[in-house]
Amino acid sequence: MPSISSPHIQISTHTTAADVLAAVQHVILPHREREANIWMPHARKISKTENSHQATGSLPKQFWLSVWTVTRSGTRTLDLVLACTANQLGDYPIFLYSNVPASQLTPTFLNQRISLLIERLLELVSPTRVFSVFSPSALTSAFVSSWTRRTGSIPEIDPFYAAKFTTCTKKTITPAPAPLPAGDEMRLATAEDAERAATLCKEFADDSVYFPLSYPRALKEAREMIRNRQLWVYYTTLASGQRELASIVACTRTTENVAAITKVYTNPLCRSRGCAERLVRRVTNFWLNEAGRQSVVLFVAHDNAPAEKVYHRVGFQGLQGCTAEGVEDWLEVGFVNTDRGHW
Repeated sequence: MPSISSPHIQISTHTTAADVLAAVQHVILPHREREANIWMPHARKISKTENSHQATGSLPKQFWLSVWTVTRSGTRTLDLVLACTANQLGDYPIFLYSNVPASQLTPTFLNQRISLLIERLLELVSPTRVFSVFSPSALTSAFVSSWTRRTGSIPEIDPFYAAKFTTCTKKTITPAPAPLPAGDEMRLATAEDAERAATLCKEFADDSVYFPLSYPRALKEAREMIRNRQLWVYYTTLASGQRELASIVACTRTTENVAAITKVYTNPLCRSRGCAERLVRRVTNFWLNEAGRQSVVLFVAHDNAPAEKVYHRVGFQGLQGCTAEGVEDWLEVGFVNTDRGHW
């Protein structure tokens, strides 16, 4: 685990998932498992297979950087984690995790840490790899400002994503206001659902503008989620008698106590029928009351009022003008002339 240091701040490089988990997981899990959901489940997933992949040379280049405050007595306190990773569809954005609450991400705290972090990052990747960064808003803003000064990279005019990070627990989840309509069906997806689900996955990605998917790649994604039991489907019958896949919900990042809903999309033919709300509530209830998780988390874009309304009705906190502890603003900023990945 090589490291570079200032008098009080240390940057450690982790070239395997097993190494970063061994270094930081015991620090994170007692208090900030929800906030670490953006990177830690993926690290756990690849740690299970990286030895065999490294033997064959088939593992894409992935690494993590951890930032520590070091006292004169040698005591280390974890501050930040940077994840530079990839999935089956391409490179992920740079994910930044803060081990302190968003309210403490002041310039005094961030400036030197971000500067050192960027110097180490540039030793490991080309600036073109950093196509976007996603983290709590203050952390993203500090990174973008320092990255731009250091590399000359130009941020995209508009953020890729600006969202609230929200959570639902057993105490906050609401009961369904009415029974499931006759003939409607909610369940885990099976292989027979893959092609229809892929269509909705593609439409979901195309809506993002910045990370579109071809149908073959969307089909690959759908099949992978189905194989891993991560995709739920809602079927309904239209007035014409046509059976339609109305909504999908994906839950692709889980740890002992936290599950994340990572994709919610409704077929345009089936909107304003309550399908997404029923399916989100069903999936949330599954993870809380059947799978034993303490909380379900998700991101909802600031400009997506219909989705925010749905999640609020299900029991996700800090939405629709309400405030709640732990609900934070997150921001993804992209850079021009970079090698765009996918997430």
